[in-house]
Amino acid sequence: MNISNYSPSRESFFEQKWTKRQLWTIRVGMGATVGFLVAGIFFWNYPFASAETLPTPKAQPLPVEVVSVESQGSYAAQRTYTGVLVAAKTSELSFELPGKIIQLSVDEGDHVQAGQALAVLDDRHLSARIAQTKAEHDQQLAILEELKAGPRSEVIAAAEAEVRQLDAELQLQQANKKRREQLIQRSAISRETLEDAVFGAEAAQGRLDAAKSRLEELCRGTRIEQIDAQKARVAGLEAQLVDLQHEQEDTRLVAPFSGTIARRNFDEGAVISAGQSVYRIVQHEPLEVWLGLPPEAATTLSLGDVLPVTVNDQTRQGKVTGIVPELDATTRTQTVVLRLDEEASRGWVPAQVARVSLASERNDNGFWLPNSALLQGSRGLWSVYVVNEEHRVSRREIEVIYSESERSFVRGTLTSGERVVASGVNRLVPEMQVSIQTANEPLN
Repeated sequence: MNISNYSPSRESFFEQKWTKRQLWTIRVGMGATVGFLVAGIFFWNYPFASAETLPTPKAQPLPVEVVSVESQGSYAAQRTYTGVLVAAKTSELSFELPGKIIQLSVDEGDHVQAGQALAVLDDRHLSARIAQTKAEHDQQLAILEELKAGPRSEVIAAAEAEVRQLDAELQLQQANKKRREQLIQRSAISRETLEDAVFGAEAAQGRLDAAKSRLEELCRGTRIEQIDAQKARVAGLEAQLVDLQHEQEDTRLVAPFSGTIARRNFDEGAVISAGQSVYRIVQHEPLEVWLGLPPEAATTLSLGDVLPVTVNDQTRQGKVTGIVPELDATTRTQTVVLRLDEEASRGWVPAQVARVSLASERNDNGFWLPNSALLQGSRGLWSVYVVNEEHRVSRREIEVIYSESERSFVRGTLTSGERVVASGVNRLVPEMQVSIQTANEPLN
């Protein structure tokens, strides 16, 4: 084909010859276009009805639960105080004497009975001192018995014989003196010889007088003063023996009460001083609860009051057994002691935290309402919904005075006998129509 001789057809578009298929396609397209135009005009002139033009169905009253309110002149406020469990008896056991430990009978965790031997000290030196003192005591006791019995008959007889002998000697000396006096008158002897005879007679008289005194003393028996003095010596030795025996008893350490050994501080062979703790013993049952209460709360309690004690979500009963009459200098509280019986103490151990609830009467006017009836507003304010005679609700502002886990004591623009919505208050708005489904009695 010669490109230079080619040129497009000069026939008009409408002058072209169409096939039947092409003509049918053109007709369908033109029909669809016309249909869309007609539909658009229809919807433009006849729009859908708005929600405001539709008829509104009548709203059904909302079923609610209400509670009647009754004015109260006071309320019982529950306050929870924290204390600690304390063993009724706790003691650091030690010896009163220094010495070496030769026996330890129990260990930590062992349960012991009152009077049970726990440890022993070496007592050999004490045993020797006891034996020595006992010998001295026996000796002095024998002397006392001898003094009480008085002189023996043989001793008295010997004293009588001595008196007779000295009496004879005195008579001899006196006769000799008398002869010397006669001789001196005749100047047959010297003056010195006479003086010897005089002195001899006087000496014999003195010996006789002394012997007679001894004989009289023997006949009268031992003087009461001597017996009393000897009794005192014997009593002193007996006291020493008792003291030494007590010291020997103190070489044995015994449990002062039934309990559990909490700690052992020494082993056998240790040399300890007096007062050093060997064991710590604790009596777990019964336990005590020590509370620090404000004075105004402590004054409401009396000895014998029974209060609930809670430990680890377990609540048991404790009896008030002591109220300290002065404030703690640090906490400024009064200490109150509660005693748990053995059954209530079981399963609890000292140093656990205990909680005790106390109820105190407060004079204030208000109403008890369930917490589910309270609606919290802005800035910490509270309100409730009240149902009127037409079963429409209105909002009332209130003040919460005291709150518990399920109810609160409130005051506000409420009147005794009014019905307050008890639950589901978040679904309500003022002037909403409601129906009372459940009516509850006033809370007390």
